[in-house]
Amino acid sequence: MRLTTVKRLVAAVMFSASALAQASVVNDATGDYLAGYAGSKAGDLDVVSASVTYNPQTDVFHFESTFAAAIGTSPGGLYVLGFDRCAGTGRFAASGLPNVLFDSVVVINTNGSGAVNLLVPQPVVSTPFAAGTAVIDGAKLSLDILGSWLPSAGFSKSGYTWNLWPRDGSQPAGFGQISDFAPDSVNAAVQVVPLPGAVWLFGSALAGFIAARRRVFR
Repeated sequence: MRLTTVKRLVAAVMFSASALAQASVVNDATGDYLAGYAGSKAGDLDVVSASVTYNPQTDVFHFESTFAAAIGTSPGGLYVLGFDRCAGTGRFAASGLPNVLFDSVVVINTNGSGAVNLLVPQPVVSTPFAAGTAVIDGAKLSLDILGSWLPSAGFSKSGYTWNLWPRDGSQPAGFGQISDFAPDSVNAAVQVVPLPGAVWLFGSALAGFIAARRRVFR
């Protein structure tokens, strides 16, 4: 095998790994408020990007999101992250979103407090978390969610899917509080990290082979 061929293989492996690492980032158009939404349009309830990763070694889900304005700009703002653990149903089907499936929700307030609510099986099980648990940095919001707070309902945790919808709690209760969905009409897959060991081992082995070839041809 020629050295240039090996280099190309290493590059291909690293490119694939990079693509996988970015696969779960959802980019959402700004200003795409839902039709009929009459709440705050100051920007902090308008999703720009969001992602959820899962680390099986630590059993932690990591949620990150960015909005069009600093969080807290809208006094009634809150953020709901829905998960489908295998028992998800289309609870927004009557509002035209049958493919946003969830059986649990993580509710995050603008002071970083909130709760993880398991909607099935009944009765609802709620795990609250204290103010400051979710990290707020200007327009960015992030939260580490323990896997024990989101036990499987049939899927492996790496197979969960999710969707994010901000709400304006100052509006009358119901679907009309929701300003945006990310993704717009379907769930996104959780991205597993670290990436599968075989990818890194293969890349490392090829890199070692390159180094050995260089020593031979000096």
